Formats: sequence, structure tokens, C-alpha cells
Amino acid sequence: MERILTLNIGATRLALAEFEVRPGRGPALLRYTFGELPEGAAESPDTFGVELEQALRGMMAAAGIRPGRILVALSGQMAFPRFVKVLAEDGEKMREQIRFEVEQNVPFPLSEAIWDDALVGQPDAGEQHVMIVAARAELVQAVAKGLLNAGCEPELVDVAPVALYNAVRFNYPEAEGCTLIVDIGARCTNLVFVEQERIFYRTIPVAGHTITAEIAKQFGLSLEEAEHLKCTQGIVAQGGAFAVDDPDVDRLSKVIRTVMTRLNAEVTRSIAFYRSQQEGSAPARVLLSGASAQLPYMQNFFEEKLQVEADFLNPFQAVDYPRDVDADQFGRDAFSLPVLVGLALRRGLTCPIEISLVSQEIVARKAFRKRIPFFAIAAAGLIAIVGIWLAYVGAISARLDEKVALAEEQVSAFGNLQRRYADADKKAKAAEARVEAYAALLKTRTEWLALLRAVDEAIPNGPWVNSLSAKRDGETLQGLNLSVCVWKDIEPRLSAPGKTIDETVVANLAKQEVFAQDAKNIPISKKTQTPWMTSFDITATLRAAEAQAQPKAAGRSGRRARR
Repeated sequence: MERILTLNIGATRLALAEFEVRPGRGPALLRYTFGELPEGAAESPDTFGVELEQALRGMMAAAGIRPGRILVALSGQMAFPRFVKVLAEDGEKMREQIRFEVEQNVPFPLSEAIWDDALVGQPDAGEQHVMIVAARAELVQAVAKGLLNAGCEPELVDVAPVALYNAVRFNYPEAEGCTLIVDIGARCTNLVFVEQERIFYRTIPVAGHTITAEIAKQFGLSLEEAEHLKCTQGIVAQGGAFAVDDPDVDRLSKVIRTVMTRLNAEVTRSIAFYRSQQEGSAPARVLLSGASAQLPYMQNFFEEKLQVEADFLNPFQAVDYPRDVDADQFGRDAFSLPVLVGLALRRGLTCPIEISLVSQEIVARKAFRKRIPFFAIAAAGLIAIVGIWLAYVGAISARLDEKVALAEEQVSAFGNLQRRYADADKKAKAAEARVEAYAALLKTRTEWLALLRAVDEAIPNGPWVNSLSAKRDGETLQGLNLSVCVWKDIEPRLSAPGKTIDETVVANLAKQEVFAQDAKNIPISKKTQTPWMTSFDITATLRAAEAQAQPKAAGRSGRRARR
């Protein structure tokens, strides 16, 4: 059995249902439940997802509904509708016109919006009616986040008035003329005009909470007490000489009628707008839904005001529901279920109007889920290939084992020769090391004499060497550290033209065969001057050490070039 969850998100109330999906047929209701949201929850997208998740988890646990794929409807207050006309042209040109209308009519930046559109009815006089619905992206994303955290994957995000339209079209297929749905919720009333393939709707901020607030004001009660009084004793007063024996109930009925009269004024204006601007017909009937539509005499009130037949919307005329439920309780709850039925129709059937305000993240998740079967086939093919390869490798491995055994026998035969050669090679290397050591000792006999002679030739008569030490890298002689002093009065005549005495000494050292040939490699690490004497320290690098450093520097440069 394939199942689907549907969720109607109102301002303060949630309705959740589980349906069995039957392709090509209407869905069957399995179970349903209701929940509450904190006051003004949807006005704070940052926390709305968390509150929705908590409420949804509690509802599923209470009703025994397992998480799964879910279809969502936003309240009419959470989405912005606009009905426009565009020229009936080919697809691409019409899409450009629709996008232009969206940019002109949506009251917030498109970068912050998620929107969709639907063609309404057939082209008339070269024009096509289009319905545009937009919602704030942050709100839709908060809803999706809350659902995902609760374990439910959203497949689409609809709006309640469109779901109502689809529910009526499915359950009242033979209705002729214009049908007006008056869906009286907690915070708003949805007025949905259904006329064959055409739809028009408005959301009015006069609903059940408005009645409760007016009762609390007139009777001096809290909102909770006023809500209880409305639900237990409230009726809609009728016109003329209508009166109730109980004066409190009579007064209550007149308060409710006052609010309903305000709502009726909005209904009348909406009908006039629909007929004049949308070229629609006057309603031939009224269908009532929503929890607040249960008030006694509500049906009579609209028949009196609109002078047309009024009835209660039955979303289960063509949709199955559990037969073992409490009939009275289900009859009361059915007022709040039409939106859930309209959502469920989207899963197994093609509906007349289809809107989906899903974010790009949800679209990507759905696309990935559709690819999962292909991934499974690819994985099975890969496993088969790996199996064939392993069988091949096993056969080759057996042949290789035979060759390895033969090779090991041959290696063993040459083992003694290898050990004898290794011993001889070890002795030869030891002898070479002793020869090199003796050669190094012989070389050092004359090395220092050459260094001192080069220093003596580089320093002119007059300056004196205050200290001389070897610069080593481990055991290897790299150069000499010299500390040279000269009297201030003889310094000018001892210096080369254009140079100071220290620069003269450095240049002379660079000319010596044993030292670095580039004066830049003979740095002056310290220079001190007094009124009577100049002293400076020099590190004279040996030419042999400089030659050893150059290949290393060249290797690093080459690696940088290749990178």
C-alpha cells in the first residue's frame, strides 16, 4: 500500500491526515489529527521550523502516524495571489509575460520569493487568464526544515484555497455555474470562486478569532472563556424578529451576527470584483467549510444574505474514509478536512489547478530520489563486474603462484653467491673509506697555510686581524670568521677608490682563489666605528662551499618553475 501524508498549516492550527494513494482513483483517508501552533508562529521564520517540528512530532505520535512523504498547504495569509491576463502566445513568449507580471505584482523582491503560476481556463479574445501565487522563501524554507527534522519529506507546497478548489472540482463534478466556497478558519476566511476551469480567490482577515475577540470585548471575558462560550452556546442570529429565550444566548447570537455581517460585506465586495474584473458569473451556490462554519444557522445566514442556496462542503462525496469512526465527531471534523483531501488528490491524479511552492533544495532532493533506482542498477552492474574480475584474478593468481615458486628456487640457488659478493663489497668499501680519511688528513696539512696566506694577501698593510676562527658545518670547513681593525687616520689611504676599508677587504678576499668569487657571498656581519678606530666582522665563505650550495639552490628554483 502506498501512502501519503497531507498537512494544512494555518495561522495557529495544524491539520494532518494519512491517505492511501490509489493511482487513477480518489485517495482513501486512513486517519487524521489536529494540532496547535503558538500565536504568531509563522511571523518568525527563524523559529517557525522548530515549532512546526515539535507540533508535528506530537501529532504523529498521538495519532499513530508514521513519518513519510508529505504534501503541504499554506494558509491563504501566508501566500500572495494575483490574477492577471497575458497575450495568448507561444510558450516562451507567454512565460516572459508572466515573469514580467510577477516582477510587477509581487510585493517583495523576487530574490526573496518562491512563486508559481497556473493557466486559468481557455484563452478568450486572444488573452489568457493566469493565476500567480508567491510566498516568502524564508517561510517556505522554514516549513521544509521543520518537516525534514520531523522525518517527513515534503513533495510539494500548495496553498489552501487552491487545494479547496481541487477538492470541490473532484467531489462536485456536475456542478454548473459558479460555486463560491466560504472557508471560515481561525484567522482568515478564504473565498474561492469555482467556475468550470476558472478559479479566483481572496483571503479575508475576518474569521473565527474575530468572533471570539468580539465576544470577549462585549462580555468582558478572556479569549479562552470567549472561545468556550462561542463553541458551546454560540449561534448566528437570524434577521427579522428572530429571538432566543435565553437573553445571554440572544445577546451572544447578535454579537456573532455583527461579525458575520462584516464578513458578508467582504464577500459581497469580492463577488462584485470577480464579476467586473474577472468577467465571472454570480455564484449559483455557496459551500461552507472551516471550523467556524459549524456555528448553528451559519447556512441560513448566507442564504439570507446572498439569496442563493448554501450547503456544507462535503469533501468525502467521492473520497473514501474509515467507516469505524465516530460519526458525530467525524461530521464535526469534516469541516476542517477539505484542504487535506485537495492535497491528497495531487498524489494520484492530475488536478485542474496545480501549484507548487517548493524550494530548490526540495527539488534537488526529489530529483535525487528519482535517480535512486538507476543508482541501484548501476551498483548491481558494478558488483557483477567486480565478481567477474575477481574470478579472473583468481585464475591468474594460481598461475603466478607456480611461477613464483620456480623463481624462489632459482633465487635460493644464487643465495650463497650473493652473500659472498656482499662480504667482498663490504670490505672494499671499508678500504675506500680509510683511503679517503688518509687523503683528507694529508689535504689539511696545506689547507690552513693557503687560507692564512690568502687572508694576508687580501688585507693591506695597516689593518690588523683581531680574531680569526673557522666556520664549520658539522665536520666540514665552510669558511673563516674574521674580525679586522684599522686606525681611523690611515683608513682613507688604505681604501680602494669609491669604497670603504671593509668593502676593500671584502673585494680583495673575493679575488683570492680559495674564497667565494662573488663579493656578495662575503657578508659584513658587524661594523663599529669610533673617533680613532674602525672594526668590522667578515664571514669569508670558501669557494668549495659556495660551489656545493649552488646545485641545491638550482634544484629548488627548478622545482618552483615546474610548479
